[in-house]
Amino acid sequence: MLLSIIVPSFNQARFIPATLDSILAQDYRPVEVIVVDGGSTDATVDILREYAARYPELRWLSEPDNGPADAVNKGLALARGEIAAIQSSDDIYYPGAFSAVMREYAAHPDCGFLIGHYCGIDLEGRVLYTERLPEFSWEAYFGLALCIPQSSIFFRMSVAREVGGWNSAYYGCDLDYWLRLLLRTRAIRLDRVLSGWRLYPGARTHSGQQRKIWDGYWRMIDDNRDLRLAPARVQRLARASRHILALRFHPTGNRWSIRWHLLLGLLQHPSFWRYHRLPDLARFLPGYHLARTIYHRLRQLCSCSTT
Repeated sequence: MLLSIIVPSFNQARFIPATLDSILAQDYRPVEVIVVDGGSTDATVDILREYAARYPELRWLSEPDNGPADAVNKGLALARGEIAAIQSSDDIYYPGAFSAVMREYAAHPDCGFLIGHYCGIDLEGRVLYTERLPEFSWEAYFGLALCIPQSSIFFRMSVAREVGGWNSAYYGCDLDYWLRLLLRTRAIRLDRVLSGWRLYPGARTHSGQQRKIWDGYWRMIDDNRDLRLAPARVQRLARASRHILALRFHPTGNRWSIRWHLLLGLLQHPSFWRYHRLPDLARFLPGYHLARTIYHRLRQLCSCSTT
């Protein structure tokens, strides 16, 4: 099976060589790499010319576009593979990822969406943490408010053609796309770390765009036609996920507002807390910071008394 990797890019000369190396060094073939560049003004185009001369698997274009959704949709239109993925031009795949994914797809022909674990990495590619995702269920993935890593998602192009492309009406157009795919096919979780997601100031999900992500997510849950036809349980979990999103992308960061949203989320999705680290939840409990300060002060006093 041909695997298509779509890489939207704009002024990522610093990172795109590592991204391309991580794709082209994979031990799986056949693969095609489609880089859709938005008319970069740095050295990106020179890098793409150099790689295309060395690797026949790579196709690319560079022209002004209307943002990430436009770039991804151009790549989807060009993709010829049965399986596809969308990889950011600052993220990387780990060795063996493609072979593992394609073996899983061969074993599960009814699957149209696959997700694996991922690492958060710094500017130099050093691992900051490893995130292990649960097996797929609506409880789990709405419990995470669909905040799942693009870098470790692979999908069937037949399903992608059914749902259409990314919708630029939502800042988090990737989250909207995953939801549309998930409502049309069977999803599985591969128990393997597939990618590194680079974290740094200026990255699209770390650039102070909480309000845009928040507003777009609420609208996308309301707008999704397939979701309105889904079982009542799935609709309830989807509505809960809007409140659960406050853990990561609350538009103001006000603690009392976040607590209120988490309470509303808990009423509609009582088990959502199972899919989050306890410290991430505990910090929003009233009195948590005071109790933590007192605890550390008592430890210091006890330490001093024993010396």
